[in-house]
Amino acid sequence: MIVLDVHTVLTVSLIALRVFSFVVLVPAFGTFFIPGSVRVFLSLGLAFSLMFLVKVDPVNTTSLPEILAMALQEVLFGFTAGFLLRLLFDAVLVAGEIIAVHTGLGFLTMFLPQQPQATVMAGFSTLLASTLFLTLGGAETVFLGLAESLKRVPPGSFDLYSLDGEVFLKFFYESFSMGVKIALPVLIAALLTNVILAVVNRFIPQINVFMVGLPLQIAVGLVVFALSLPVMGFVLASYMRDHILDFLRFVSLSG
Repeated sequence: MIVLDVHTVLTVSLIALRVFSFVVLVPAFGTFFIPGSVRVFLSLGLAFSLMFLVKVDPVNTTSLPEILAMALQEVLFGFTAGFLLRLLFDAVLVAGEIIAVHTGLGFLTMFLPQQPQATVMAGFSTLLASTLFLTLGGAETVFLGLAESLKRVPPGSFDLYSLDGEVFLKFFYESFSMGVKIALPVLIAALLTNVILAVVNRFIPQINVFMVGLPLQIAVGLVVFALSLPVMGFVLASYMRDHILDFLRFVSLSG
């Protein structure tokens, strides 16, 4: 049974800061389609759920400097964990940007007040990755990972300097590499289309390649993208499982 005294409220607040700084960075939870008030209440609800699920000792301090230091540590932990999980979605975002540029759809942007302009393919890819992430049970797994992090790293005990920098480099490299791999079929199709158009322009100069090239490039890119979606989904699902497991190891061993 949890008694709502000052120390318990302070502990729940610290956990809510950890969860909120994590939720804001992950597109599946803190996407621009979700209002900020919903994110705040979601963080508070998850904080109370984690308090009931994990036996967390209340923070026994009333010193304002110590409380502020603990709050900063919780924000840093949530930001670090959210950044590592966000790289999973950034891989798909990179793939969408590459596909948009090489299919001639780079000039199509959607204006969103909450974030800079992004291409349509990047937005579609992010929504697709978020749907696949939720379908694979990523939300439940992340919740259990946050619960495990409270056991290994209690509120106010996170040390940023204990992290291994090679872990961040590994996550970043794998994210960028996966983004290029996902966009590879469309890249190859766009390259072959440009080569064919160059040959046609060389042997039949009467044809205006510039008028034909852009619609043809868009059509070929969209067709290849649609045909390769099942393979992309399979590769992305496998990558998501491995990435989530690496994320769980990080939040469990970061203390």
